[in-house]
Amino acid sequence: MSPPRKVDVDPDEQIVLREWRELIVENYEKDIARLEGMEDSVHGFHVEHALMDEKDTLRRFFHENPTRALELGSRIMREQFDQHNIPTRPVLRVVGLSKNYLNRVDELRMRDRNDLVCLDVKINEVSHPYGWLKLAIYECMDCESRVEVPQRRARERESPSLCRTCLHELMENYQKTDIPKRFIRPDSEFSMIVEECKYEDVQDISMSQITYNNEHHLINCSTRNQIVGTLTDDLVDQLEPSTYVRINGIVRVQPVPDRTFSKDTRRLLSIDILSVEELHIED
Repeated sequence: MSPPRKVDVDPDEQIVLREWRELIVENYEKDIARLEGMEDSVHGFHVEHALMDEKDTLRRFFHENPTRALELGSRIMREQFDQHNIPTRPVLRVVGLSKNYLNRVDELRMRDRNDLVCLDVKINEVSHPYGWLKLAIYECMDCESRVEVPQRRARERESPSLCRTCLHELMENYQKTDIPKRFIRPDSEFSMIVEECKYEDVQDISMSQITYNNEHHLINCSTRNQIVGTLTDDLVDQLEPSTYVRINGIVRVQPVPDRTFSKDTRRLLSIDILSVEELHIED
């Protein structure tokens, strides 16, 4: 059994959890109750950004670290689903972001990595759905301790290098040996528990920047300013080519697709799509 480790609780995250709970219970409890009996494996739950703006810490935290903010919100939403005996996994979809986040494809740069943005685009191409290994579960072949290793999409699979439980046992016996401490290292071997690993459905799309007037008449659809994005979970197979939408997402950096060697340093911008809102544009 692995030794207990002290976990430092981030005060900001505690406040964010409390504000998420207040937001969801005050505004969405009835909506959640109406989902009782749902049999879908995953459900995209829309949350209005204006409601998040009313919570001081959550507003700042979501702006600075949207990925972590949504992880904390999903934890609270999961608790609410469990209280209503809904086995479906909820995915938070924040919609109605303020105009401060509205951006253009031709204005995005590497310095915008991890920023939250809104883009008005035309969908060009939609790939076939596929899956990827999001969380790998490994088991030590000596002590049977299990280790979770988060993965990165389109990267080499990562695995643990040593077993902390075996290392702790070796360190307990350290005083009984004359071996220098720097040489105390278990010869760990792990096997991946394939059945317990977590996977995610994804779909890639390509998008073009658009401009339109106040009457929502299309002015231009750029053939030069394009960007790729990734849909996940409930958003897979929900978009069609040649449609106009507002994409809310996080700017990411990914390797050039046609790289010829593994350590190629060239990168392209992409968007991890958090939510999609329909645009009524007239050609």
